[in-house]
Amino acid sequence: MDILFVGIGFMMLIAGRPVYSVFVGTISFLVGTYLASQITVLPPEWNTFFVPLLFAVIGVVLTQAFKRWAAMVAGFFAGGILIINLPNAFGSGVYWSSPLLFAAAGIISVIFLFFIFDFALIVLSSLMAATLILSYMRVGNLDQGAMFLILAVFGIITQYLILQYASPSPD
Repeated sequence: MDILFVGIGFMMLIAGRPVYSVFVGTISFLVGTYLASQITVLPPEWNTFFVPLLFAVIGVVLTQAFKRWAAMVAGFFAGGILIINLPNAFGSGVYWSSPLLFAAAGIISVIFLFFIFDFALIVLSSLMAATLILSYMRVGNLDQGAMFLILAVFGIITQYLILQYASPSPD
């Protein structure tokens, strides 16, 4: 399942803002993964895949209906997931698990998304993608912090360029 999370992370690294249903679907998948580990709805081998997949599909459908509002709700969860998993992405054994910290990071993410939607979504999806990739993939002897920075900057630049040059100019 680790390769699935790495693949999803790379998709979000490149298309988190230009196709923000990818962002919402990914965050919905991660929330579904957490909930599937907490409750059992189906047999265990099915529960770990179908519940997150159902959450992802619901997230993408809601994105089509509610557009930016769905992205803001996903941004709340992304901020919380990011702050909790950030030490793991850097290779630290520290685990930050506090509902207050989760809520604070989520609220800060929503505030940024409300005022500067495009830039905040680019940064949030790039940081979340880099965290997701490095949480499930080890890169050998490379420094985790440097790799995090490389992935995050790559995602920010790529998404910015796609957003700027995706629509044809009138010239």
